[in-house]
Amino acid sequence: MSHPNTSLPRFDLVVPVYNEEAGLPQFFSRLDKLQLNCQPIFVDNASTDNSLALLKSYPNAQVIEHAQNEGYGGSLIDGMAAGSSDYIVVIDADCEYPPESIPALVRALKSHSVVYASRFLDPALEQAANMGFIKTNGNRLFSFAYNSLFKQHTTDLYTGCKGLQRSALNNIEFEQKGFEHVTELSVKLAANGHTIFDIAIQYEPRATGNSKMHYLQDGAKFLKLLSHYYIQQRQGKLV
Repeated sequence: MSHPNTSLPRFDLVVPVYNEEAGLPQFFSRLDKLQLNCQPIFVDNASTDNSLALLKSYPNAQVIEHAQNEGYGGSLIDGMAAGSSDYIVVIDADCEYPPESIPALVRALKSHSVVYASRFLDPALEQAANMGFIKTNGNRLFSFAYNSLFKQHTTDLYTGCKGLQRSALNNIEFEQKGFEHVTELSVKLAANGHTIFDIAIQYEPRATGNSKMHYLQDGAKFLKLLSHYYIQQRQGKLV
């Protein structure tokens, strides 16, 4: 990533990885073309394929190795803690969330402390993505429940692409290391007084590998955890 584009502020790019050998070359290629002014931080979650070797071959990257699978949230927690830039961008390595959306995220972070890349904000982009009934309506339900309980307006709570001002994480301690981390992060950001700002992206269903999320199982965990946090908030025990 030589001669980075310095028109954007420097940021930490946190990328959780688990068995993404097939998709990493495309991700690297698209990332390189952007010439981002960032520190790539890859967190390999005990991949059993050649992902780790590929990550270590990427120039100027910081690679965190998990000896065992610590979950999606565990990867994000370690990746975010490893950086030092004022801005953080999180994105998956499978290119479902296009790397080309990163500059728009960073620009939005100049005036918003939390930015989510939404697959549902633009109806035309949502229709083009054709994400299926369960994924689309499940996310709508989860986002509605979260918004109602924590006074937010995000259209895509479970997005895998988001940006944060590092200061938004002040005084937040994380406990959830699975996909439940998505719920915990969003709830604790809201409890700290931050408002999620959405930007629209063109979602691209993965061409290689398999999704790590089990929608029905993880959805049930989400609703249970969301209720738990809401009760904590009412009792004044949240964050």
